Amino acid sequence: MRIPRSVAAALIVLCLAGCTPGTPAAPPTDDSVTPVESVTPEPEETTAAPAEPTGLTGDDYDNIEAAISSGNTAALEGYLANPNTFIIAASECCGPQTPIETIAGLDYLLSATGPWARATDSLIADYRTGFYADYFPDGAFVLLSSDTDPFVVSVQTTDDKITGIFISSGETLLYP
Repeated sequence: MRIPRSVAAALIVLCLAGCTPGTPAAPPTDDSVTPVESVTPEPEETTAAPAEPTGLTGDDYDNIEAAISSGNTAALEGYLANPNTFIIAASECCGPQTPIETIAGLDYLLSATGPWARATDSLIADYRTGFYADYFPDGAFVLLSSDTDPFVVSVQTTDDKITGIFISSGETLLYP
């Protein structure tokens, strides 16, 4: 038996109509929703190490002193900020520099006589009364050569980097 074309077309339309999306189902009403207790997990205990303190350590300052004392100033590269400020008293040198430029400038210290020593707090306070007081801020690490008129090196730091180095070829340059 053969189905007439009009009946076949009507069947196809009915089948396709059943495949089209209708209106979505209505959301459930409050009566049909069962409340669920929310559970917030307890934070897990961590065994991570506490954060390391920022800033240079006593060992770092010993390394800086050793680098200047030995003339192996290349060892300072990892400590130097980029840029850092490098100044030589009574000169037009230098200002902001890269670590490599500062290391090259530290060759100026090769004519100083060792051993080197750390300046006392009272001596640093005296330097703060002179022409170059700005280069001896609180926390500056200051070294002196053994020359009769000693070379003075003031190292300024921020966090764990050397941000400035000031050099005077004689302590007498620091006073008015």
